[in-house]
Amino acid sequence: MATTDTGFTPKRNLVGRTTGIRKSYIIKNSQTITIGDMVQASTGFIALVGAGGRILGCVVGLEDANHLDLEHPQATKTNATYTASTKTAVAASDNQTVDAIRAIVDIDPMTIYSAQPDQAIGTTTGSNLLGYYTDVPAASDQPDQDTAATTTAQLFIWGTDPENTARGLYSIAEHQIWGDF
Repeated sequence: MATTDTGFTPKRNLVGRTTGIRKSYIIKNSQTITIGDMVQASTGFIALVGAGGRILGCVVGLEDANHLDLEHPQATKTNATYTASTKTAVAASDNQTVDAIRAIVDIDPMTIYSAQPDQAIGTTTGSNLLGYYTDVPAASDQPDQDTAATTTAQLFIWGTDPENTARGLYSIAEHQIWGDF
């Protein structure tokens, strides 16, 4: 059963950083990006990462070309759309050259995220256990609980989130910059 509690939420950092390492990147043309999505660098811009792709990081904010939060009343969105209720930006087909809507991405491989898998956590052996790995499905906003395995995959599983047992704790294992951890 799919869940409506989607998105990765930064929980803590293994080396004590309070915000991870945040960088701002222009979103690739025609991409729909939501805060909490896992993304990759793709031909010079940011795009959703699919199953098996290397992860650059997690989207923690959305801004215009002038670095104004998209919820700011003066944010420029000529051709792009933004939905505040879901914190989703839809980049137009000319985003790279016109609006230049940007994603703020936590690229820190030491950040641990809380997320609810695409099916009930623990259904697949290891999907709720420390030391297992899992992938991110095409939507890039939830762990794919049925791919849990002891072999390396995109995300490392830290176990169940003690504050919400429907969610797990994950960090990036196959990082686009720093490789496998």
